[in-house]
Amino acid sequence: MVRPVGWFVLSAVVAGTAPASRCSPASAERYEPRSFLGYACDDDCERHKAGFAWAESHAVAGVAACASLERAESEGCRVFVEEPVAAEQAGFRWALENEIQVGCWCAGAGERFRNGCLRALSMPTDALD
Repeated sequence: MVRPVGWFVLSAVVAGTAPASRCSPASAERYEPRSFLGYACDDDCERHKAGFAWAESHAVAGVAACASLERAESEGCRVFVEEPVAAEQAGFRWALENEIQVGCWCAGAGERFRNGCLRALSMPTDALD
């Protein structure tokens, strides 16, 4: 059995990028709390993204494997298992749902999630209407 580790370690090691908290303060402006594909985030979804990245890197196939994680990480893990979309599509949806405008917020949930998030940022805004 693989033992989960702290969320910061997950976000920095598994995802291979700096957590979103290192984004510039100007890029942090938002008008409502962020969510992670159906789960409310207490922060900027860093812990949810860490759980998602952990589940992807361990090829988790069932929600029982998520139970040993803390709440936010477990919810991110559950998204990986339960969402009927690939990691790249999840990143794309997350960016659109949270009106992400700066690429540094895409980090923390794995490379494929990040690629989908960045793809959403590169779309012209009129294409979303």
